[in-house]
Amino acid sequence: MVKKKNLIAVFFFVLFLLTSLGVWNFVTDKHILYLVFPPKDLYEPIVKDNFLFYEKGFTKTYSLQPKYFVSHNIGFLIESGNLSSKYKFSGTVKVDFYWKDKLLFSKEITSHISAAYSNNDLKHFSDVRLLCFEIPFQGKYANEISVRLTVLEPDENLKQYGDSIKLFIGVGSLE
Repeated sequence: MVKKKNLIAVFFFVLFLLTSLGVWNFVTDKHILYLVFPPKDLYEPIVKDNFLFYEKGFTKTYSLQPKYFVSHNIGFLIESGNLSSKYKFSGTVKVDFYWKDKLLFSKEITSHISAAYSNNDLKHFSDVRLLCFEIPFQGKYANEISVRLTVLEPDENLKQYGDSIKLFIGVGSLE
């Protein structure tokens, strides 16, 4: 069995070589440090809040305070109950990203991009992801970013879950 000290020494030697060869930017772009030494709070949402996906015109704006510069997801989870794995998002949500007061990007979400299963239970989702984006946003905006979500067409299937629906924004993957 390889000792932890040896692994750490090898890791730093590899980092030294990569820096010397001029490929350090590639390494940091791929978030190798988070893969090797994952922070305990890496996957904790930076936003978690009630959001009424089933109410037309419902709008909320969130200031983003990212801790890590990686891919993030906007999605939702159901805290009190399981969401069937047959669920398909059927609403339309407009997402507007702002830097200070300047609109950077706008997108309408009409379907989900992925979902995670609940504790090895293939019949239920633990969360549903609607949009993936990078921080820093558009390669340069890392601070003073906000996102406004507006329900254009409600997803009536979510009404039964009421206040147990929680919007989340958080790290999605390190790819």
